Amino acid sequence: MKNIIFDFGNVLMTFNAKEIVPKFTSSQEEQDFLINSVVNSPEWGGLGLIDTGYLSGEEITNIINDRSNNKYKDLVINFMNNFYEYRYIQQEVIEIIKNLKNKGYKVYLLSNTNEKSYEKVIKDIEYLFDGVVLSYKIHMIKPYEGIYKYLIDKYKIIPEESLFIDDREDNIRTANSLGIKGRTVKPDNVEDIKLVLKEYEIGD
Repeated sequence: MKNIIFDFGNVLMTFNAKEIVPKFTSSQEEQDFLINSVVNSPEWGGLGLIDTGYLSGEEITNIINDRSNNKYKDLVINFMNNFYEYRYIQQEVIEIIKNLKNKGYKVYLLSNTNEKSYEKVIKDIEYLFDGVVLSYKIHMIKPYEGIYKYLIDKYKIIPEESLFIDDREDNIRTANSLGIKGRTVKPDNVEDIKLVLKEYEIGD
């Protein structure tokens, strides 16, 4: 194994919507709305349209508010503009990446993400990777094959020499279908990441 490919959300960066939404409102009704109608909306978690790069965060905010007749307009605007402040990088995973690079492995980032997430979080750690493929920049998202093939072609990666670490089964399934090794890891679980690396005899 020569290449280690990391997902971003819930692997390198924690994101638990149920822990974040109470920071914006104490109302259970409003919290349920943020989860069901914003985080799980077609534009975000449902179909991941924000990650395709075809819609901006502002446009998606307007769509969600229009669909809900502006019932929670100010709440949605506040949430969409500021939820990034409650995401954080798992420093232990950063140390794992640094260790892998020191041992001669090539390390890549393959993420469904949007421009604001890049500017707020990813930009500061981009230097760690030998290659980065972000969905919004190329208008392709996981779990569809196109984004994986883009990574393989751009960086001349041999799939059979590569391990993919992601928290979603559908994303891993596509990677496996293209010859890339790996399995699903538990969200925000550093120990499970270590276990996968150990299973493939990578690192220590």
